[in-house]
Amino acid sequence: MFMDNLLDDYNDIPKNPLGYALTSLFCGIVGVAILFILRDYAIAAVALGGVGLVVGGYAIGVANHFPGRSRVQYMVLAGAGLIASVMAFMLGFAYMVS
Repeated sequence: MFMDNLLDDYNDIPKNPLGYALTSLFCGIVGVAILFILRDYAIAAVALGGVGLVVGGYAIGVANHFPGRSRVQYMVLAGAGLIASVMAFMLGFAYMVS
C-alpha cells in the first residue's frame, strides 16, 4: 500500500528521487554559471531556474514519501537544487530587467 506512492502513474516503475534532485541541482548550477559567464543570455538562466524550481519541488515531494534513511539525503539534495534554481531565476530576471 505504501509503495504505491512511489510508482510511476503510467508504467508502474519506481520513481527516482535522486534523479529528480540532481536534475534540479544541475539546472540551478548551470543557470548561475551562465549568469557569470554569459550575461547576455540571462533568459537561459531564467528558463533553467524555472525548470529547476518545478523539478526540485517535485523532487521534494517524491523524496518525502521515500522509505528509509536515504530520504533525508534526497531532500537535502533537492533543497540545494531549489536554492540554486531560485538564485538562477532571480538573478537572471534581474539581469534581464537591468
